[in-house]
Amino acid sequence: MTTTLAPSQAARPAASTWLFRFAALFAVLTLLHIKWGALVVSSGSGMAFLDWPLSRGSLWPEGMTIFEFVEHSHRVYGALLGFLAIVLAGWTNRVDPRPWLRKLTFWLVPLFLVQGLLGGLGVTLGQAGGITHAGMAIAHGVLGQVTLCVQVVVTFALSHAFDSTTEGDPDAVRATRKLATAALVAVFVQLLIGAIFRHTNVQGVLWVHITMALVVSVLILLAAAHASARFGDRAPGFRRTAVAFYTLLLAQLVLGFMAIAVRRFKDRSSIEDPVQVLLVSTHVLVGASIFALATLLVVRAWRNLVPGGPRE
Repeated sequence: MTTTLAPSQAARPAASTWLFRFAALFAVLTLLHIKWGALVVSSGSGMAFLDWPLSRGSLWPEGMTIFEFVEHSHRVYGALLGFLAIVLAGWTNRVDPRPWLRKLTFWLVPLFLVQGLLGGLGVTLGQAGGITHAGMAIAHGVLGQVTLCVQVVVTFALSHAFDSTTEGDPDAVRATRKLATAALVAVFVQLLIGAIFRHTNVQGVLWVHITMALVVSVLILLAAAHASARFGDRAPGFRRTAVAFYTLLLAQLVLGFMAIAVRRFKDRSSIEDPVQVLLVSTHVLVGASIFALATLLVVRAWRNLVPGGPRE
């Protein structure tokens, strides 16, 4: 039995619905940037330019090929996100009194800077006319997804849902928190393995990735189903999160097997097969969405659920 308590308006300032909307839009733009980065890899465009941060010494080179446009627009998009991170940090520090949230938005700025630097090192340390430096490219991709999850935490903290609490059986609350955390860790490991395969093409890593997909699927289903069954009636956000998990997980499994069937390793001829490029990059997009949703479930479990009442 759970009881939903009234939101604590004292816990959050009255301000800025617009700040919440901006943070949410910023997170969506970051998710789309991850998709664009996957397009760069899938189309073999990562080494279209050998210099960085400029491209052929210019802010916007003339006469770009399709490969150069895909790569350069990814760089420009990343620079725009870095600017938006500065705006978010400044805005939050101006209107929100919570020190931890102000610090978190401040740290988003160096996260974007480091992530961009890793992308640049992937190019400058890569093979001329070949492929980006694998280690730097892996770190660049994974840090981008971690940065997205930090944005999810910030956006949730700025929402009205952050103030809601649901009291429940202590054992059920603890189980929800443990399952959600285990699912989040598993998704992160799976994303790391996927990034290693994408940038090294080691077939043994692919089989680890496929096996891990089964583990991740089970943990996500357990975490989502448990949270929805135990708290969905009193806290509908857990039910909506579960439905989103089921939808994304099904899509990801289908996309994963299709991507394996059509994928080519950083091959520029892929640009002539847009279906292949879109399938593989969408697989990355959905994976990032699942990681973000798993982060949201963990934050909800630790913030919104309060142990209390008799044990069942």
